[in-house]
Amino acid sequence: MIVLIFFLIFVSVGILVYTLWPVVATKAQAINEGQAQKMALRSDLYLLEDDLQKTYTLALLAPLVFGVGAFILFPSTLRLAGLVVGVVLGIVLPRLYVNALIAKRKLKFNDQLIDALMIMSSSFRGGLSLVQSIEAVIDEMPNPIKREFGVVLGENKMGVVFDESLNRLAKRMPSVALQQMITAILLARETGGNLPVIFSRIINTMRERKKIEQSLKMLTVQGKIQAVVMTGLPILFVMGVSASNPRFFDIMFRIPQGQQMLMVCAVLWMVGAFFIWQISKFKDF
Repeated sequence: MIVLIFFLIFVSVGILVYTLWPVVATKAQAINEGQAQKMALRSDLYLLEDDLQKTYTLALLAPLVFGVGAFILFPSTLRLAGLVVGVVLGIVLPRLYVNALIAKRKLKFNDQLIDALMIMSSSFRGGLSLVQSIEAVIDEMPNPIKREFGVVLGENKMGVVFDESLNRLAKRMPSVALQQMITAILLARETGGNLPVIFSRIINTMRERKKIEQSLKMLTVQGKIQAVVMTGLPILFVMGVSASNPRFFDIMFRIPQGQQMLMVCAVLWMVGAFFIWQISKFKDF
């Protein structure tokens, strides 16, 4: 009788899972595709076409790969938690990767801005107009500044007001120097002014700013070294102890209490590493 009851329960659960699994899988796939599309739309403002395809594929596959991998690697008693952790990592890590690509592109844009301002200043001295000077930048400079200035000219040719195109550029690529350049251009268009002289002052300001940034990077080297040491110390400790005594941590992996402690330690390790890295770096000023 008890065997029959357990058999009926097993069959009922099997039928329920068989019935609901397609719906759950379809819903999860739709949510995953929606998140990937949102990230791709956000990245479209900053990244090139090749990078967009890579980020979309990564955002689409990462939750599945990390979820299945964590489900297989975690102990049998923690596989459900491993599945959740893997899916969360699959959602978070592609976003961090995209943010890193965007930050790298913005940094490269800011580094190219000095050369672009020099080209525009020389064009003004040669009697060229603002649109012609931007075209000279597009012809002479590589991406990403070539693409961004090309977007400004493209919007202007499509009928967008030039001031609005410049403001959109400032939103896509926030930079103090770029904002100074745009402000100078807008004021010169309204009230007049010597743009070559203004651009020369902006270039000198940017160069001095670069020197200050380099000094700050040198001052934060010690903090970054400490961050590397503190982040890698727990891993090196576990590797060293395991090499000398392979069974030292067996109890942590076998009993549920030890597994739970390892999970808590891993979370606290990631939180501590995050705050150490945040403290050891400086933001743009």
